[in-house]
Amino acid sequence: MKWWGVLLALTLFGCPAPIPPGDLAMGQYAMSASGAVREACSLDEVNGADFTFNATLTRDSSSDVAWVTLNGYSREGTFDGQVVSSQAEANRVFVKCAKCSTRVVETITVSVLSRSQNEAVMGVCPENALDGGVTTKVDAGIVPPGLTSQGYDAVRLCGELMTTVVALGIADGGACEPECSGCTVRYQLRGERR
Repeated sequence: MKWWGVLLALTLFGCPAPIPPGDLAMGQYAMSASGAVREACSLDEVNGADFTFNATLTRDSSSDVAWVTLNGYSREGTFDGQVVSSQAEANRVFVKCAKCSTRVVETITVSVLSRSQNEAVMGVCPENALDGGVTTKVDAGIVPPGLTSQGYDAVRLCGELMTTVVALGIADGGACEPECSGCTVRYQLRGERR
């Protein structure tokens, strides 16, 4: 088989996706990031356009460690029983800051809603989902997300995705231009179980 035949076969059939870490699958979600609010941002490449993606949430059942897996890459975070939070960062070059070493820090924070919590908010993410907007009233049948006989009870995610550009300095040790640091974009983050 010629080299391009091998590449074509890999493209068509692909390799199996790696299994996300953790011993408890919380679910796969179709995510949307919208309603961007830009703060102190003059970098053209950080435009704040709406976008969608898929995410898988998993966790370690014996601790508060959780993972958010995007495109086969798992990033570690925490789960407090209601909220998953995960942060990742990567180098990025911006036109206005080409001489400056910069990183983008991305934080995903979502409240994980059980079926009964989702019904209590009528299937719509509350404005303050990360700050008391998701209730638990066990005696009224509104229970937090958790493992059931049908799998993990987590049908909706509501929260925020925040990206911040951080300037690390220029090669000669000098400071970067002021616009090369502090650019922050906050998105409303919504997810529905697939």
